[in-house]
Amino acid sequence: MKTASTFVLGAAMFASTMFAATPQAGSAESFAFINGDRVLTSSNIGTAARQTLEASASQWTERITALTTELDTMQRQRQEQALTLNDTALARLNQDIEERTVQLQRMNDDAQRDLQRLEQQITLDVNSQLGPLVEQFAAERGYDMIFDTARLQGILYFSPSKDVTEDFMALVDANVTGGTQ
Repeated sequence: MKTASTFVLGAAMFASTMFAATPQAGSAESFAFINGDRVLTSSNIGTAARQTLEASASQWTERITALTTELDTMQRQRQEQALTLNDTALARLNQDIEERTVQLQRMNDDAQRDLQRLEQQITLDVNSQLGPLVEQFAAERGYDMIFDTARLQGILYFSPSKDVTEDFMALVDANVTGGTQ
């Protein structure tokens, strides 16, 4: 879910442009940090998203394992019976092994594509729910900018007192059910 954690930075930049456009006279800009990776691993929505992805991966693993076991059995059979099978039977077994090998490769490719697609969909669902919460959180707390500490690009130091991840996760958990849309 690497790509999902980048939502915080994008949403924070969007929120910062909204709030920075109308600075209050005489007031210093207020900022905070949220650890996007921690939000995704520890909040209800992040946990549910990870569980959905893991369940799908587990189903693919079971199917791939079953086909791999079948292929291994066929290869052992060929090795054990190579001298006793007639040419026709051996050719049929070799063809079956080749077909299963191609089927296994296709299944691996399908699994990878399906899991990538699912991860992208989950990321979109999570972003659509968390993005507005970042904006709400910034507005309620009066922050002009919120940075993602998981992506410390360009940030050489930040004070841990500015880390509001726990408070933001409380808002997320209070406003978003465990599942993705």
